[in-house]
Formats: sequence, C-alpha cells, structure tokens
Amino acid sequence: MQEGKDDSQGEGQKADVESGSQDEDAGYAVEKNDVFGEFQTKTLDGEDVDQELFGKSVLTMVNIWGTFCGPCIREMPDLGELSREYADKGFQMVGIISDVSQPEDETALEIVESTKADYTHLVIPKDANMQYRILKNAQVVPTTIFLDKNGNQIGDTYPGAKSKKQWTAIIDEMLGKVLNE
Repeated sequence: MQEGKDDSQGEGQKADVESGSQDEDAGYAVEKNDVFGEFQTKTLDGEDVDQELFGKSVLTMVNIWGTFCGPCIREMPDLGELSREYADKGFQMVGIISDVSQPEDETALEIVESTKADYTHLVIPKDANMQYRILKNAQVVPTTIFLDKNGNQIGDTYPGAKSKKQWTAIIDEMLGKVLNE
C-alpha cells in the first residue's frame, strides 16, 4: 500500500466510485453493502466490533491510515476535532489502521494519543478475505469513504489527506445527503 499525497491544499482529485444503484429507502445513490459486508475485528483498544458499528450514526466517515504515513498522521488532529464537533449531528468517525492487526499496538496507540484522534480505530482482521473486503478501496493511505447507517458507501472515495476546511465541506455535503432522505 502506498502513502498518499497530502491534498490539504486542494490540488488532488476525488476518485470516482460508480454508484451501484439508487437506494429506494435512502433517496441517494449508494454502493449496496459492497464496501465491507459482514466483518468482525477489534478496535485498537481490544473491543470486538462488526458491521453493526455503522448503525450507530446516520453517517460514518471511515479513514484508512497507516502508522508509517506522514500525511495520515498530520491530518489526524483535524479529524479528531471534526469527530468531536459533529458527534451530536448523527456523525461518527472510524479509523482503520492498514498496517496493524493486533489490538494495543504501541505505535498506533502513541499516534492516536499524540494527535488527539480519540475516535474508534479498527485493526485489520487476520482473515485474508476480511482484509481484502476492508482494504480493497484503499490504493493509498490515507483513503476516506463515507457510509450510511446501513454500511452503504455514499459519494466518492477520497484518496489523500485533506485540510479541516476541506473535510468540513465534504462532511456537510454528505450529512445533507443522508439527512434529506
């Protein structure tokens, strides 16, 4: 997996994701449960989680990052702030650590603590099929996608780091899509 470009200056472009269909219940184009499907893994803190995690909010921002990735780590303080600022608006942030498969990984814990990225972080499951399902959308890190409460992808896949201002605009747009169903 490659380290992505820092796009906080807005020079990069979004990767297009074909919208598989229109979700009749949602009223917006989504990828029908093609992102993660059913999965089981652990959080960085060692808690068991599965796809039900996405049902906790109307919108989940999934940021796939690596402990080796400078742009990933540089954007994490902003992501932590956004997670706290939008928590009461039906939004949650979830990080997926692309190069960590064990809970309590010392390096990942230090990064999360030092950047105040105090949202849920998932470790990669050991099962190869689950690894594929989780990482198939990430050609580089960081890569970010948005999911509705059913785990369906909304909008584009965003490779590369962004500024807080850029993420705020994208989150507002995505919340508008899911709240106006």
